[in-house]
Amino acid sequence: MELKLSDVDLQALAKQIAPLITTTRPEPDWVRLKDVRDDLFAGKSPAWIRLFIFDSFPEVQIENGQSKAWVKGVHGKGSVTKIYLPYARAWMHERHDDIDWTAKLP
Repeated sequence: MELKLSDVDLQALAKQIAPLITTTRPEPDWVRLKDVRDDLFAGKSPAWIRLFIFDSFPEVQIENGQSKAWVKGVHGKGSVTKIYLPYARAWMHERHDDIDWTAKLP
């Protein structure tokens, strides 16, 4: 038995099926610095981010033992810099005005 559908039927079927098909992945909790530079840090260079955010606000560094810290491997030393996005996004929203976004590297 062959089933024939009109264009209208196909459109209606597509509308019903579309919500069931997702092509986006949920955002991961941990990401590399290079993967969120544009989004989280306005495209600033890794050196700028390390100096004016990670070093200026040492409470964000997990290695410093602070509660709610959100970055690890800030200065390399054999590991990739990783950001814990749930904490990082909240901190960046709260502290955005405390960061000198126009600062220049020495």
